[in-house]
Amino acid sequence: MNTEQIQQALERLTASSPEIEGAALVDRDGFILASRLPENLDEERVAALMANFQDLTVRCAEGLGKGRPTQSFLQAEGGYIMMTAAGEESCLALFSSRLAKPGMLLLDLRRTAGEIRDLLAA
Repeated sequence: MNTEQIQQALERLTASSPEIEGAALVDRDGFILASRLPENLDEERVAALMANFQDLTVRCAEGLGKGRPTQSFLQAEGGYIMMTAAGEESCLALFSSRLAKPGMLLLDLRRTAGEIRDLLAA
């Protein structure tokens, strides 16, 4: 895994919009592989919460007969949390303010996840 290139991909993602507050690459076990987070977010807590969020979306989607989820989207009062697969054992999570445009966030998230998938496969 090329950690430096993955970190650069996260930096490009967070720089792509002023509304993007942070991003993290998290494995299924709840560990941070790379991140670009604001100081008010603890990496370990983010990793644990995103792993739980991922497990919950898998159980919901499979329990409703929809198969494995490819992305998750949560709109909250303070903004958005989006997550998508970024390899066999990891997911890319993005956090933004409520002023962000969800369509643009998803576009940037998918593009970066594809870039990271390629880096992980190399």
